[in-house]
Formats: sequence, structure tokens, C-alpha cells
Amino acid sequence: MSQLLVTSYGDPRRSVSLERTDHPALGTDDVLVEMEAAPVNPSDLLLVRGDYGMRPSLPSPLGGEGVGRVIDAGGGAGQHLVGRKVVILPNYEQGTWADQVTTGYRNVVPIREDGDPLQLAMLPINPATAYLLLHKFATLAPGDWVGLNAANSAVGLCVIALARLRGFKTLNLVRREAAAETVRDAGGDRVIVAGDDLPAQIADALDGAELGLALDATAGRTVADLAAALRFGGTIVSYAYATDAPPAVRAHDLIFNEVTHTGFWLLNWLRHAPRTEIEQTYRALNDLVADGDLTVPVDATYRLDEYHEAIEHAMTPGRSGKVLFTFA
Repeated sequence: MSQLLVTSYGDPRRSVSLERTDHPALGTDDVLVEMEAAPVNPSDLLLVRGDYGMRPSLPSPLGGEGVGRVIDAGGGAGQHLVGRKVVILPNYEQGTWADQVTTGYRNVVPIREDGDPLQLAMLPINPATAYLLLHKFATLAPGDWVGLNAANSAVGLCVIALARLRGFKTLNLVRREAAAETVRDAGGDRVIVAGDDLPAQIADALDGAELGLALDATAGRTVADLAAALRFGGTIVSYAYATDAPPAVRAHDLIFNEVTHTGFWLLNWLRHAPRTEIEQTYRALNDLVADGDLTVPVDATYRLDEYHEAIEHAMTPGRSGKVLFTFA
């Protein structure tokens, strides 16, 4: 088998290596998955830098999610999965940047046979994050507004698609006009290229309406401006960050408007949610992805031995889509 490993914490362009070994013997609870595709995510690059929410012992396999087919099982518990197409849950107990992955049978979820394998490979992290952000933190009704920054990100585009399916409206913040076009094409209801007077831009776009939920993927000053547009008792959720600046919410909004500011990490949900909830969530998302109702743009695909180019591409600002590894 071939797999990519992080060998030292630092620049992903210099801290990743390709290793070729025999796959380990399967334990009684293990399955062997022959991979079809695996994305390069910002969380993967944060992990290589040592800035993620976990720091595994090195060397460590890389890749948080992917899709493949179970070709063997070490014991009876996983036998029912042999021959099934599965997604690998992004709990980082195994690496998916590999042509074959050995993992516990509870770390995979069987999915439908149809659907674009590239889209299915991206199902476990970004669509799941978007789905849970919309379902777990606020009671919203059709016509309610959801505000988000980094709206052209993969999670942002999934939020827009899922919000439209539920009848919610989206107020979308981006930093460039090209990104604004992407969000408009995706169906974003109001799109703002953030300027010097963002509060005024938000007020003008909402035209008297208020946000029921706000979603933060950048940290920094835009968090306060989104929080200020929430209705009484509204919630803002930070789930990613693009800057070391703190995601500040003004005391005025916390006190007088009783705004709640909380965080979300998909890995915590995977650790603590009931197995039935996890499987139901991924089955619902699988249907949406397989039917084409939920898609994420793809910029490029690479072979595993092209990992230097893949990582460089994934780190390039202004990408229009995701970067993935594909396996013959």
C-alpha cells in the first residue's frame, strides 16, 4: 500500500512524505478499504502545521475523509460491509491519503452505489458540518435569515444549498468580487463583498430583517458585525478560523440582545453523538449528494505520488474549488 505521512510539524510543503508498505494485518474489528478518492482539506493542512485540535504522535497518516470500497474484514463484525461502498468518518483515527486504508468497522458508513465519487469523498466533513450548523444551534422557520462569512468556502456553499432546501434565506459575506459571483451562482440570497463599513452593508442587505443564526469561519472583526445583526437571543457559531485574531462579539450584543456565541468541531460530534444519529445524518446527506442536490466545486485531482503539486494547489489563495487525490 502507499500512504502519505506527516513526519514533522511545520510547512505542509516540506513535512509530508510518501511511504510504501504492506498493509497491516486486520484486527477482529477491522476492515480494509480500497480508496477511490480523498480530499485535501484545510483541517489536514492545519494538522500538519500543528495548529489543529489534535497533535498525533509522528509519523502519522494523513487525510480526514474519503470514499472507497471494503474489500476485506478481519472478523465477523465487519463481514457485512465487504463489497460495500463506504465513506470514512473524519475522526482522524486513520489516514485516507492512501490507496488502501485499514480501520475499525465503526469508522465507516455504507452509502449508495450511485453518485459522483469525488462528491461522495467530500461528504463526511463539509456537508456534515453545514447540515449540523443549520440543525443544532437555532430553531429556524422558512423565511428566516442565516448569515455567514467565507460564504464561498465548501462549507459555505453547502450551507447555502441546505438552507434553500429548508426555505431559509442567506446573507453571505465574501472578500472578493469573484467569490461573490460564485456565491450568487450557488443561490445565495444576498451577497456582500465586505468593505470598510460592513455594518452598514449588512443593514442595507437585510433591509429591516434580522438574522436568526450566524456562522463564522474566519474569526476577526466580521464576527462582531454578524452578531450585531442577530435577533434577540440569536446564536453565532464559530466553526473554523482563517486568522489568529479573536472572534470578538461586542458586550452590548451579549448583554442587551442576549446573543450566544459558541463553537462547533465536527470531531466532537463524532465522539459524542449516538451512532444512530451519525448514520442517519450521513444517509440523509448521501441522498442529497448522490441525487446532485448538494455539490461542491472541484478544482483539480491528483495521483498520490503527485502530493507536492496537490498540497501546493490546495494552499493557493483564490482557488475555485477543492483539491482531491484519486486512486486507480
